[in-house]
Amino acid sequence: MVCAHLPFGAVVKHVLVVTADATVLLETEGASVTSAGIWCSQLASLAWPAGYADKSLSTDCPPQQLQAFAAASYAGMLCGAMEKVFQMTLQHCNDREQFGKSLGKFQAVQHQLAVMAEHIVAASLATQAAFGEGNAPPLLRAAIAKGRASEAALLVANTAHALHGAVGITAEYDLQLYTRRLHEWRMAHGSEAFWHRWLGTQVLASQGTFCDFVQAT
Repeated sequence: MVCAHLPFGAVVKHVLVVTADATVLLETEGASVTSAGIWCSQLASLAWPAGYADKSLSTDCPPQQLQAFAAASYAGMLCGAMEKVFQMTLQHCNDREQFGKSLGKFQAVQHQLAVMAEHIVAASLATQAAFGEGNAPPLLRAAIAKGRASEAALLVANTAHALHGAVGITAEYDLQLYTRRLHEWRMAHGSEAFWHRWLGTQVLASQGTFCDFVQAT
């Protein structure tokens, strides 16, 4: 069994794997760990030998519910990281001066900051809606939240580095700590392409119109 590009795979002690037949808890002690090779990243791929002893879990929680919880949880983590990235970028633009005035006074910079804020708010609202009905988010809402947050993460990270300039990628400046996580978490438990495709199949499979689907969701 192989788990590719597992978040925190370099440090975890156990991995919960959902297969077609069962939900399995695997110890990482018997697995070979291959780091993703990204600086300061805990992303890794794990591979267990054939016949490795595992522990099947008896649970009433369906696999889709576990998938929904993981996707919605990462959507929340993305939103938190994007909020921090935006705050750092806004502060930098207010403090940094060019041509006699702060970067935040330039209309082009203000436009980019506004677009960042719009994407973060949209992702945050989608994530809040996913957790709006207790601790177990419905898969459809979780898919919307993770897809929207992953889509926003790429734009937010790229815009933040564009406005920070070279200082944003230095090890001494904390921006790169958050944007690295944005890129990793964007792919974890389904990227925007994965969830948007999944949502598209749900729309096509629905009986009513697209407006009916949106209202029901």
